[in-house]
Amino acid sequence: MGIFDKLRGSSPVALSPKSALVLSALTVIASDGVIDQAELADLDKIVRGDRKSVETAIQVLKAHGLEESMDLVAACLDEKQKLATMAILLDLSMADGVLAPNEQKILQMYMEKFGLTEATMKSIIEIIGMKNDFSIFQ
Repeated sequence: MGIFDKLRGSSPVALSPKSALVLSALTVIASDGVIDQAELADLDKIVRGDRKSVETAIQVLKAHGLEESMDLVAACLDEKQKLATMAILLDLSMADGVLAPNEQKILQMYMEKFGLTEATMKSIIEIIGMKNDFSIFQ
């Protein structure tokens, strides 16, 4: 928060773990500059009707920008929440079957900010890949 915050009428917004998850999901699905209907449906599954978490996430992103918002997300979540969040973000980014370059960049940043190792990421990626591979049921 800066010196001019009182003039803008802004007040600090505290992230809850749920709003941190929503914020991280927004940064991934909006990384290509467009949020389509399928992405909104995926976000709705995460939100589960919690409008306040969405509003908080949007306020934080507008007030702090991408990188600082990511730092706030990382500071808000415990280790278990970070792992679950990363799995959710990977799943969101692979929903269309393609990991876009911007999505990969955001995921890499979260990996670093969450302090996750490559070995941990490989495990999560393998499970998400298997989950999304319906050919194994044919």
